[in-house]
Amino acid sequence: MKKTILASILLVVCASSFSGLVDLPKERVALPIVEGSHLVCIWDDAAGDWATDFVDYDHTGMYDFNVPEWGTWYWIGLWDEAAGEYVVSKWVGHFLTE
Repeated sequence: MKKTILASILLVVCASSFSGLVDLPKERVALPIVEGSHLVCIWDDAAGDWATDFVDYDHTGMYDFNVPEWGTWYWIGLWDEAAGEYVVSKWVGHFLTE
């Protein structure tokens, strides 16, 4: 009896873990290794506003961020504070398909 109950509980736990739930993705964007003061800017196209505050770029060549929502395009820009212009810009989108 105890084995049957335990097996049933394990079956429910396993079934719920594979029920189609997907977490939000974490995005890793390649950026150039540059010198000077730069900011990473992320624009949320659906909201028509900045998705995050501007963040100091650590000059590692990579930038990681958690995508706030599925089905939305995000524009990532690397702003050169001295030159007053964007050095790099990229669009990233994550969409669920069936």
